[in-house]
Amino acid sequence: MRIQISFVTTVLLVPFLCFASVISFTDVTASMGITGITGLGHSVAWCDIDNDNDLDVAFSNQDGSGFWLYRNDETQFINITVSSGLAGNGASRVLWGEVTGDQYSDLILDTGSSQKIYQSNDGVSFTDITSGSGLTGSPVSMADFDNDGFLDILTLTSAGCSILYNSGSGVFTEQAAGFGDWWVAACLDYDLDGDQDIYLGTYGNDANALLRNDGSFFTDVTADAGVAFNTGTGGITVGDYNNDGWFDLYLGNYSAPCCKLFKNNGDGTFDDVTAAAGVTGYDDTRTSGFVDYNNDGWLDIFSSHHDFYSYSNIMWKNNGDGTFTNTGVSLGLSGEWMGDYFGTAWGDYNLDGAVDLFAVGHIDKYVLFKNDISETMPANYVVLELEGTTSNHDAIGTLVTADLGTKILTRTVRAGEGYHDYHSLPVEFGLYDAEFIQTLEINWPSGLVETYTNIPANQYIYAIEGGGITGIEEDFIHNGSLLSLNITPNPCTHLLTISYSGEIGTTAELTILDLSGRVVSHSDGIQLNNETASLIWNADETNIPSGIYVCRLSTPTEVVQLRFTLLE
Repeated sequence: MRIQISFVTTVLLVPFLCFASVISFTDVTASMGITGITGLGHSVAWCDIDNDNDLDVAFSNQDGSGFWLYRNDETQFINITVSSGLAGNGASRVLWGEVTGDQYSDLILDTGSSQKIYQSNDGVSFTDITSGSGLTGSPVSMADFDNDGFLDILTLTSAGCSILYNSGSGVFTEQAAGFGDWWVAACLDYDLDGDQDIYLGTYGNDANALLRNDGSFFTDVTADAGVAFNTGTGGITVGDYNNDGWFDLYLGNYSAPCCKLFKNNGDGTFDDVTAAAGVTGYDDTRTSGFVDYNNDGWLDIFSSHHDFYSYSNIMWKNNGDGTFTNTGVSLGLSGEWMGDYFGTAWGDYNLDGAVDLFAVGHIDKYVLFKNDISETMPANYVVLELEGTTSNHDAIGTLVTADLGTKILTRTVRAGEGYHDYHSLPVEFGLYDAEFIQTLEINWPSGLVETYTNIPANQYIYAIEGGGITGIEEDFIHNGSLLSLNITPNPCTHLLTISYSGEIGTTAELTILDLSGRVVSHSDGIQLNNETASLIWNADETNIPSGIYVCRLSTPTEVVQLRFTLLE
């Protein structure tokens, strides 16, 4: 399926032209309303729980006595733990995924001594449906392992690894996948055959393992693939660091020889390139994550270590030539007596195209770091939010490539990796100074492949499997055109007056969209003339939350759109 996307507009998308020697992360925890949290940080997970297109966050403390859920209302995070029905929980692991057959992400908790699954009722309240669900073991990650359109759960016990296959309603059936004393995991399609494989790490000195998904069973291919590593592994992260289209592995380990970078050769084997890449790191590693923190199109590596007396954290900046440079201190992410983090979650909470960090652990126990890259250097981006229809609703496992002309970026949607990390689901493409994605290809778990061309930079776009994509750029108005649009009041509560005009005899479409490009309401067949006409849009008829939305008027040749704020 190929759809040509074009916008006729006099507004040019111009990349940032200012440079600075230091890109910084700013601690905005208190200013964003996250205060009064007790205990050492443990696990953290981003999720858009209420489908209002900004990221909410859940996290826990280390002693198992505290779990918190904060809703993002754009200007602040609001503690809704009690009102959501989730008070009194603890969690050593937090997972989000739509497993019950509706439109909202459900919550899976590993408390350390038991497991719980909470069904989301409406995005802001939850019901415990653990009894009869078949939830067992220690849930560590989620994927649709059999590609039946339902999200499954990967669980671990001291005996081995199992898949809890989902019936589609949140009832699971367990099937063993491998035997070994593993405690961390990441899902990846390392051989690009369309199903999710598993890499597993141990706490002690037992062998790590790569299990290949062969449909109805999993095959241990660790030795043949060249990824054997017998030491305690605290962090596992997956990403295409060299932009060759194949997913690589980075392991953060507790003991020498410290960390490992395995490069995927694309033939079923990996090479240990740790020393050549310069990313040996330190021992006693707690968490690791691939992330393009500076939007240059190359995945960097963040790694946290249990040594807050000196180096604590590392940000390995990808130099684009197979080597990395440690920039953690200059970014404000590492330093003496700066917390080592047991759990990290990367996601763009403020929708500015720069991926931010929520970190939990020792010393500075709960920290929201805002990424200030967009203020300091070329940092163009496209963020893609995906919704499966035949595939699982969260589109987990979807592979997306962005051809920029100079390089091809390969990303995938992943639901939990390592031990305490759950990054955001939207796919973030750093474009540096590129003004367009020339070709965007989406490979859904169902097997459907969709291709789009000429995607403008600096926008969030929303893709529905089989239903095309929509996107939001800045407000724009066409100079010298008869097409016009006005909205009032702005902000509004529930009623918005929309005034419009255009060339006589032209037929237009009027659409209300959220910031991801998802269509909230739509009217077509609107006849334009030179005189201004008006209509009233009633937000109460759409059952959408408060937030920022876009009113778009379009004809076959022109588009005009304006943002507005809907208040409660």
